[in-house]
Amino acid sequence: MKKMLFLLAIMTGLAEILTTAIITNPSSGTVNVGEAIGARVDCLDFYSYTVFWGDGTIKSGPDSSVFYYAFTNHVYRNPGTYQIHFHRNGGYYCSNDEYRSVRILENRYITFSPAQPGVGQPITFTAVNFQTPADITWDMGDGTTYTHRGNVLTHTYQRAGSFTVRAFDWNGDMATMPVSLPLAFRRAIAFSPAMPRVDEPVDILALGFQSAAIDWNFGDGSPQQTYSAAVSHRYQNPGTFLITAKESGMNIAPATQAITILPENRSLALSTPEARSDEPVTVTAVNFRGPGVLWDFGDGVITSGPTVMTHSFKLPGIYTITARDENGASEKRFLVQVKILGISDQVNLEIAEISLDNGKYYKVIPKNSRNIRAQLKMKMRGTGIVSGYWIVDGQPYQFFNEMVYQGQIKTILTPEIPGLPAFDPGMHTVTVQLTRPAGEAVVFQTLRYFVLPFENEIAVLSPRDGAIMRENHMTEFTWESAPGGSYYQIAFSDSLFPLLANDEKQKWLDCPERFRFTPDAQTWNAIGRNEWSYWKVRAMDSGKNIVAESGVREMKIIVIGAQIGIEKITDMDGKGIDIGASFTAARADHLLIQGTLTYPGDAEFLIIQVYANDGQVDRLLFRDVKNGEVRRFETSVPNKENESRVIFEVLKSSSPSVVIGFLELMLKKK
Repeated sequence: MKKMLFLLAIMTGLAEILTTAIITNPSSGTVNVGEAIGARVDCLDFYSYTVFWGDGTIKSGPDSSVFYYAFTNHVYRNPGTYQIHFHRNGGYYCSNDEYRSVRILENRYITFSPAQPGVGQPITFTAVNFQTPADITWDMGDGTTYTHRGNVLTHTYQRAGSFTVRAFDWNGDMATMPVSLPLAFRRAIAFSPAMPRVDEPVDILALGFQSAAIDWNFGDGSPQQTYSAAVSHRYQNPGTFLITAKESGMNIAPATQAITILPENRSLALSTPEARSDEPVTVTAVNFRGPGVLWDFGDGVITSGPTVMTHSFKLPGIYTITARDENGASEKRFLVQVKILGISDQVNLEIAEISLDNGKYYKVIPKNSRNIRAQLKMKMRGTGIVSGYWIVDGQPYQFFNEMVYQGQIKTILTPEIPGLPAFDPGMHTVTVQLTRPAGEAVVFQTLRYFVLPFENEIAVLSPRDGAIMRENHMTEFTWESAPGGSYYQIAFSDSLFPLLANDEKQKWLDCPERFRFTPDAQTWNAIGRNEWSYWKVRAMDSGKNIVAESGVREMKIIVIGAQIGIEKITDMDGKGIDIGASFTAARADHLLIQGTLTYPGDAEFLIIQVYANDGQVDRLLFRDVKNGEVRRFETSVPNKENESRVIFEVLKSSSPSVVIGFLELMLKKK
């Protein structure tokens, strides 16, 4: 008896500390459709229970197998607020009924694309977060129902109006609440492409119209026509036009749509405006739309092909190449003319000049040298044969017969084998005589080359041939060693021929440093100013016999009056570039140079000539320059070679112009 009373007391105490309320999981009592929610009642009892979930679902459970609580869960198929009723079927310690409200949220929805669909346009619907995504019943609202479909569906509406799409979850159970999506389709006009150009096909579609017969007015002056709801039209002029469409025979207000037509951007491009017979000519259809081009080359050849075609014309003449886009579907024709040159006796000399291979009219070479050729450069009017012969030392030497073409520069060289005579020391002359075209009375200058009595030649290092030097900056002359040379001498002359012909009266100066000569003040001052001077080096053996000579080199010493300063160098985007002491290095292909010009006097005109690698790239004119005035300039120079030599040469305008300023800048391409 005592034990029973003690056990009863314990059970009574436990019942007092246990809650009898419904505990839900999650504890907030808020879940989404399709997520399980659990309900548990803590109570010391052994009887069965019944749960009323509030959506018509009832669940009963047996006596609890757990000593002090009962637990069950449920999934709601529709959103809403429900009251859970937990009923105990008898008991001693806890109440028989407990209640708890839960809120079920909707997280399912339907998306569609495109964002602005039209009548007759396929629309893709997607059911998101559905519980049975592989088994959905779709009610499209236009009388169409799809059963046992997946969560992605494509449907096309054939008429305008308002529709509600409904998707039933839970294996298509239409007794559950569907997820809905309202749609509305109105009469509209759609077109593509979005940015059409002149003569480009524009596909136009009447959406949501009540009839398949549509009265169309394209707004470009073309007559109104009745067509179907889908038409294609080409606009032949750029601008903005108003498309109008209405149901044919119906008293309904028309729908309108503005369309902007961009200007024509197609054209034809030739690889060359002139070509020879059988020479390939490439023509490109620029910005053509495809898929191909219908070509007519004007010589009887008509073919379909890609946008780039190569064609050869057999006969001379002027041909008109015609191209039609879209393989001829476009009626618009694009034209370009090409001139095909044939052989004709009507060939006239336009420009002609001769020089030796060093670009000058004179050259010094060692005995038996093969390093000399003469060249004739000419530009002709017409295409045909040019004939003539080279004259060496007054005697016909080598005949030539060459094809020349209209507008092209033709270079004719004396042959390498046998080369120009170089076995007889002394002065030799070269000129040329044309025999065809007949009647061209062209007199060419006489070139001169001097053959040394020995086979060795001294290679000069500095200064370079044609160097311009400042009067106040004495230049050092250097060269390489010559075989057998023990002593070296240098000579300067204001005239070419004393050095070229080794005049006995020419004064030679000893070079104590052998491979280097630095003029003293007397020698430097004796060289002419602001005019071309000439110099040459010779080597002698121990017996003072001449064993080698250099070629004759040109130079000009100028009296500096104007000062040029470089202030800033940038690339063409304005990014600064450091100015180096020996070289200015940059990656850019072109450089922008900003500098200053100062002249100690008044001048009506000063000119800066800018050269890059001996080619003039700019010419700057300064008017009314005042004494000491700083004048700024800006110029651009190319920087495409590994090393480039940029020269700024200041001329004072007179007759002739005099060089009064000079600056050299060395560029290096990184």
